[in-house]
Amino acid sequence: MKIEVLDGFDCIGGNKILVVDNSNDGFLLDFGLNFSRWSLYFEEYLRPRTGKILHDLLKLDLLPKLNVYRGDLEPPHFDSDEKIRFLFLSHGHEDHTGFSGLISENIPLLITNETLAILKANAEIRQEVWNELYLRKRLRIQQEGIYRPDVLKTEKKAFIQRKICVHSNYDDSSAVDSDYFVQLAIDDLWKDELHVLPVYHSVIGAAGLVAKVDDWWVAYTGDFRTGPQTTDEESFWRENLGEKRLSLSKRTERFFDFLKDKRPLLLIVEGTTVARETSFSGNEKDVYQSALELVQSTNKLVIVDFSVKHLERLMSFLKIAMQTDRLLVLMPKDYAYLVTMGAIEPIWNLSDREKEHLKVYHTAKTTFAGLERTVMEQARSEGILLLPEAINSRPSSYMIAAGYWDFHNILDLDEEILRGSIYIHSTSEAYTEEQQMDFLRFGNWTKRFCIKTHGFEVTEDGQVRFTKQFHASGHVGAEKLEQIISDLNPDLILPVHTTNREWFTKRWEKKVISNSPFRL
Repeated sequence: MKIEVLDGFDCIGGNKILVVDNSNDGFLLDFGLNFSRWSLYFEEYLRPRTGKILHDLLKLDLLPKLNVYRGDLEPPHFDSDEKIRFLFLSHGHEDHTGFSGLISENIPLLITNETLAILKANAEIRQEVWNELYLRKRLRIQQEGIYRPDVLKTEKKAFIQRKICVHSNYDDSSAVDSDYFVQLAIDDLWKDELHVLPVYHSVIGAAGLVAKVDDWWVAYTGDFRTGPQTTDEESFWRENLGEKRLSLSKRTERFFDFLKDKRPLLLIVEGTTVARETSFSGNEKDVYQSALELVQSTNKLVIVDFSVKHLERLMSFLKIAMQTDRLLVLMPKDYAYLVTMGAIEPIWNLSDREKEHLKVYHTAKTTFAGLERTVMEQARSEGILLLPEAINSRPSSYMIAAGYWDFHNILDLDEEILRGSIYIHSTSEAYTEEQQMDFLRFGNWTKRFCIKTHGFEVTEDGQVRFTKQFHASGHVGAEKLEQIISDLNPDLILPVHTTNREWFTKRWEKKVISNSPFRL
């Protein structure tokens, strides 16, 4: 067996892992965009040329040289003869799925229902060729004259059917559109045992994979965190966040329980937080309590910032809105994620009482298209479409979900309404220089309108500072990770999604794979 970390080795993000058995059959674990390497060459206004997408990304070494790419993108042939049976996408973050749109339509995608919902919403809201879910066929330009014959043009109404295998965490009722997909059963993908098991992460739909390869069990965790650790914490979740949320938080525990009798075992495991000097131990309970106390303390307008892909966080703020007699206001694109998720996994549909506390903001656009138009029409027909006048008349009744890219919508509101209102930063902090600049700019907005910020501030000397009381990491802490791996006692450990492989070798020594490719 050969294991090769094509990306995600000694860095965080961009996971692409190849597993090949002794007969040269194999599979891929994630095919993500490595933002650190991407930013070496590209930024918001300097992008790859879509008509030469494979050529550009391969030439910059942003893609591995494998024979796995779509035929219509005219890939070169490489000296690799592995037969890739499927691509497993562990969850809907771009550093794990971001290049999946380039994979051959004949290599099935193995994903959960919830991840499919996220990718479908992404496809309707913002789509690039490198992360397409619905593959739009590309052809050489046939016209004479000024056109270059090596540039590929999108045939907008011509789609390529791609193979897909959807694993449901709840039932098998999900419908996959046959115009775009050929649906396969999981038994069709691999010649031996293959299991998809949900894990708990900061995006709904995250899962790990367990496969039998050459008489070894290979387990890939993807990204994960753990849930409540004590009986008291479980009781709090059950009473305040509900049984559905408590069950969600137990997914990681069930994943590792499944692995306990699998031997011999190779564990491919994330180590995002092990390099950090301090490991923040907050969880969704802590976020919920901190935010609830703050919202209860004010009669001003509340603005909250969180990723709606993190559906669990949305449910926390919806619960807070219900407890403080406020209405949670979503932007149309965020409401689209919620609607799409409910259509694919009905367990995430809102109850009637929850719907009573939800509104959708009209963002002053004159034209809406695709899914955004659909959800706007749905919001209007359901009587939940909200105009700024309603907020201006009763600001204490609302909690607006608006982050950096949505913040210009506050210009609809009266300055007196914004003065003294509070902003809660409930998402990740800035890690790159570009993100630091974004938050400095964001600080200008909050300062201009005298909005009190919580969880984030710009200091007097122009530094961006974040606090943690409204954010819980999507990644397991170092101490808990050490306990999990020690209890599991795998035969071999391959750390990925980490910048500190030495943390693993210090604890498990020769069990840790420290070179790639590795042959077993």
